[in-house]
Amino acid sequence: MKKYRTRNLRITPRPKHFKRRRKKIKNFFKNTLKLLFILIIVSSLGFLGKWFYEFLHTSSSFNIEEIDIQGLNRLKEKEILDLLSLDLPQNIFYIDLKEARKRIEIHPRIAEAIIHRRPPKRVIIQVREREPIALINQKDSFLGVDVSGVPFPLIEPPKEIDLPLITGISSSEIVIGEESNSTGLKMALDILKVILSLKGDLYGQVSEINVEDGITLYTIEATRVRMGRENFREQLLNLQGVLIHLNKEKKKAEYIDLRFKNKVIVKERK
Repeated sequence: MKKYRTRNLRITPRPKHFKRRRKKIKNFFKNTLKLLFILIIVSSLGFLGKWFYEFLHTSSSFNIEEIDIQGLNRLKEKEILDLLSLDLPQNIFYIDLKEARKRIEIHPRIAEAIIHRRPPKRVIIQVREREPIALINQKDSFLGVDVSGVPFPLIEPPKEIDLPLITGISSSEIVIGEESNSTGLKMALDILKVILSLKGDLYGQVSEINVEDGITLYTIEATRVRMGRENFREQLLNLQGVLIHLNKEKKKAEYIDLRFKNKVIVKERK
């Protein structure tokens, strides 16, 4: 048997850069698989989300069957439904709540409307009507005006006519359903808001507030009251005290002047 002489073999280790390259390739494939997995998950979720969205917006299981209107005082439900203008049957998720609210708030008598969905078939509409605290006379008819200075038509004049009348305002300063910029109207409303904050029935005794040339208030007993443009609360407390005193004495005043500080001028009626 032949013997072969073996040479001393020298094993050269692989360079470090080759190991790093192999590791990079391995990490690349690993990260690619992760990315593909994420893309598959996202695509699946997107598909499911789109399907669910279309199901909610098209399924007859969510067609509106009940509209609950809350907060009405003088307006009728039919008026709100006419403003809402829904073409039933309609899917509850198909309604644009913001647009629906705007349609309802177009009515000059409505101060605010809030709409809620109550799936599967119910819609709730909460309405806040404007309530008049005074009247203004425009073009041979009366309009109500609320605390914000928004004029609106009266619905039941016989029931709403027994309110203080604000006069001396130009018709050009009045737009139905929009807050007025009239300085005179704002002053008159400020006076009425102070009166409403006081104890007693001073509000019920006010017949008219004229703001054409200064501020002149008339009582239901035709007493003329001149007022200054500042410190309404102090003036009205003085007026309230004078009227209480006159009532106790069973007297009536023809004229009361509140324009002077720490002084009230009263002319009694003969």
